[in-house]
Amino acid sequence: MMAHGSSWMTDYAEDVLSWMHYREMQHLPYNGNSPQLSMRGTLIEFLCLVSERLKLSVATTHLSVYLLDRFMDAHHISDNQLRLTALTAILLAAKFEEKDLNVPRIPELNAFASNRYSIAIFNSMEAFMLKFFNWNVGTVTVAHFAEFYLMQGVTAGDTLEGARLTAPALTRQTLWRTTAHFLDISLQDKVFLEWPSSQVAAACVACGRLCCHLLPTWPVALQATTGYHLQSLSQLMDLFLSQSSWTRYPKLFKHSIHLLK
Repeated sequence: MMAHGSSWMTDYAEDVLSWMHYREMQHLPYNGNSPQLSMRGTLIEFLCLVSERLKLSVATTHLSVYLLDRFMDAHHISDNQLRLTALTAILLAAKFEEKDLNVPRIPELNAFASNRYSIAIFNSMEAFMLKFFNWNVGTVTVAHFAEFYLMQGVTAGDTLEGARLTAPALTRQTLWRTTAHFLDISLQDKVFLEWPSSQVAAACVACGRLCCHLLPTWPVALQATTGYHLQSLSQLMDLFLSQSSWTRYPKLFKHSIHLLK
């Protein structure tokens, strides 16, 4: 679940967004150089499963994927160490994002690998990854930007395909859920690493609004907040919509694509 209504985001919105873009510019580049790149999909599914079972936040999941992608991009990791690497990425991300009581312990994580690794090996991998990231594991991801944008996800002038919104609070909840669907898709395919996290997040929110049948698709308030025009999001949105379950409903999917034109 994404956290709803973080007051620090609304009270200091401009400063927060400026800081987020600054941190985004410091992201380590992703070159797709990992010798185990073919295993990425399986590892991401494993990572998401572990996060779900441990009830970790969306932000933790996305940060752990960022750490795993960048670490694998720079190292040749033996096959029997891949799960250890993924679990350690979760551990590091959780220590940064979660409250102390919700940070998983090593035995909890090791259970997902059939207890094959010792605590000493976990500690060694954690130290190795921290050294690689120069102890700077905290950054902003697609999930962080999406949470920020969703503070204005439903605007005053929105309509439901032309009709007045009768239950704005329910619409906001639905938009959070539909956006989360596209956030999940953004983790699975490495193609989304070709765009800045802020832009991918904006496309997730725009697709979420399409799923909710909100008009206009991309209101002025969201354009101003994100800095992205709808046209600059269209390629990403096409990718998201083509990979989502919405393609199982041809009429609905064609309607969504039509609104992008």
